[in-house]
Amino acid sequence: MARNAGYRVIVTERLRSNRWLVTLVDGDGHTVLVLAQARPLIGSADVQDLAEFVRLRNPTMGILLAIGGVFSASAHHTCAELRDRRLHLCTALPPAPAVVAEESAMRNALASLR
Repeated sequence: MARNAGYRVIVTERLRSNRWLVTLVDGDGHTVLVLAQARPLIGSADVQDLAEFVRLRNPTMGILLAIGGVFSASAHHTCAELRDRRLHLCTALPPAPAVVAEESAMRNALASLR
């Protein structure tokens, strides 16, 4: 799933039978931390767990991923209350940003077309 979205998987930690902490790197080299939960309902405690992992590991972005489930109203409320722009609640992994080509490489490519 992560590779298909354009991320490179660095570490996968199985926390419980239905919970994983995955460290990814996007195309720009930024660290993305994903707390994946395979449960029908994801609550505010899960959001707080993600916030703690993000605080300790300091990634560029933290994603709470609901696999086959939904987020409770309290989960959304807790995420909003935390006011951390790095925290995201997702039911699908967002695509990683594409690698930005270096300016010199772009110039060389354009020059070869002439």
